[in-house]
Amino acid sequence: MAMAGNTPTASQLTKIGKMQSAGCRLCRIAREAQDENTDGLVAETHGHIKGAGCEGMTMPIMAAHYSIWSHLYNGMNATQKPKNKLVLICHF
Repeated sequence: MAMAGNTPTASQLTKIGKMQSAGCRLCRIAREAQDENTDGLVAETHGHIKGAGCEGMTMPIMAAHYSIWSHLYNGMNATQKPKNKLVLICHF
């Protein structure tokens, strides 16, 4: 799996007997940080982690989104000509 660039998920490790639960480890950590119940976790798969449903990936995805948007916004403002009447507006 290392050569393919894949990392084993809890679902895969449970199938081969290396883990006892297929529940998402990232969601569990996020729930524990908020003192929430960790019962009934969704199975950890590559699709779950990459999708919008993973509670543990919410903050990293939002941080990446705002970082990219900020970089694009600053780059567009830096290239504006003084005589250009177009004003870029951004709400954060």
